[in-house]
Amino acid sequence: METIIFGNKQLYSYQHPDYIYIHFYKIIFSLFCLFNLICFINKKDNTKDILLTSTEKINLDNYEVFKYNQIKEKLLETNCSQMSRNEREFLNGIIRKFKPKKVLEVGVNLGGSSIIILNAINDIIGAKLYSFDLNDKEFVGECVNKYFPNLLKNWKLFKGNISTEFLNHIGNNIDMVFFDTAHLEPGEILDFLIVLPFLKEEAIVVFHDIAKQLNSTHRVEFAPYLIYNGIRGEKFLPSGEDILTQNIGGIKLEKNQYRYHEEYFRILGGEWQYFPKEIHIKLMRKFFKNYYDKRCLKIFEEAISFNRIFVKRNPRYVYYKYTAD
Repeated sequence: METIIFGNKQLYSYQHPDYIYIHFYKIIFSLFCLFNLICFINKKDNTKDILLTSTEKINLDNYEVFKYNQIKEKLLETNCSQMSRNEREFLNGIIRKFKPKKVLEVGVNLGGSSIIILNAINDIIGAKLYSFDLNDKEFVGECVNKYFPNLLKNWKLFKGNISTEFLNHIGNNIDMVFFDTAHLEPGEILDFLIVLPFLKEEAIVVFHDIAKQLNSTHRVEFAPYLIYNGIRGEKFLPSGEDILTQNIGGIKLEKNQYRYHEEYFRILGGEWQYFPKEIHIKLMRKFFKNYYDKRCLKIFEEAISFNRIFVKRNPRYVYYKYTAD
């Protein structure tokens, strides 16, 4: 056995038995690293399929577009819809793809989106649209009555209050919900939290104006963007090269959404652009006690307390008061 001394360190020649072991372990370690590299590459390739957007797998804005084309010209003549062409076609396509029977719409205005939904479901046996709107004015949903009375048979409109007061009238197992309400925080965040306990497993959730905050005149209207990106599930967007600026999006919810309740309530932790009426807060508090755990309720109360103080200290910051008056 030959020993080589270099300074105060002992080095081994090729003849030393330990030298053989050292190289053996180096070879094993190299093979281990190579194995992990191969696994990483395979994992990356597999992940690519998982991360493909649903619009790459199926173009929803062209899915059974013939159905939307049945009302297209008449709808455009009425000026009832504030959606762009691809947004209207996307809403039609996602309904035609998943064929929901129990559909909820939160936020009606003139009824442009109501018309698109009602037309998309009118040949689905047993399908019905329930629409909620906080405003109780006569113009709410008037376009359906005025221009498309043939679609009224599958429609039930509730107005003049928040969703907590209407949901028990229609029951649970909702297949799909479409949100187009305040756009200001906490708007659609609260709307989703209210509706969530009534949704069927793997329900379809659609939000309009998820990119409205990118418009220079609507910079504070980012509630749809926050909640859409926070919800766990498979995401759908219209086709096109642009992604961030797509203004409508759908989600097929993951199973067992109760696992994410606390995450969703935490989205309320930002600075609200309006403060709900006290009577509505009381209704929501009572509602949430029936459907969520104590931690979620605590987050809700903390968000209210923070923003009540914030609004008092910064009255000019609040964009506008969102009321039904």
